[in-house]
Amino acid sequence: MPLGGLGDVALLGHRGFQALWFVDAPPSADALAKLQALQQAAVPVHTLLVSREALEVPGWPVLQDVQGWMAQRYDATPDTVYLLRPDQHVVARWRTLDMAQLQAALARALGGHMGL
Repeated sequence: MPLGGLGDVALLGHRGFQALWFVDAPPSADALAKLQALQQAAVPVHTLLVSREALEVPGWPVLQDVQGWMAQRYDATPDTVYLLRPDQHVVARWRTLDMAQLQAALARALGGHMGL
């Protein structure tokens, strides 16, 4: 779904925790498998891939940031990951995807009640 002049309004329709992963190429199968497990956890984190290029990643939503506005707004370079709370507040940001750090940040956001 290309992003035009609507800013990041496309993100507002999702309820729950969300990860924004800025990519410049389709992610590896290993990384996608880890994110799939995170989506199926007790407290799911849904991932939205954001790319300036039109990417086809079967089974994953890809937001095409045609003008680079999302990347600029979030100071994102390829592989940057943001974890967002359900109210769209930023929980944490990393310059590379690290599942252990993402899970630890999620646990902190939940008050440490995840059993992770």
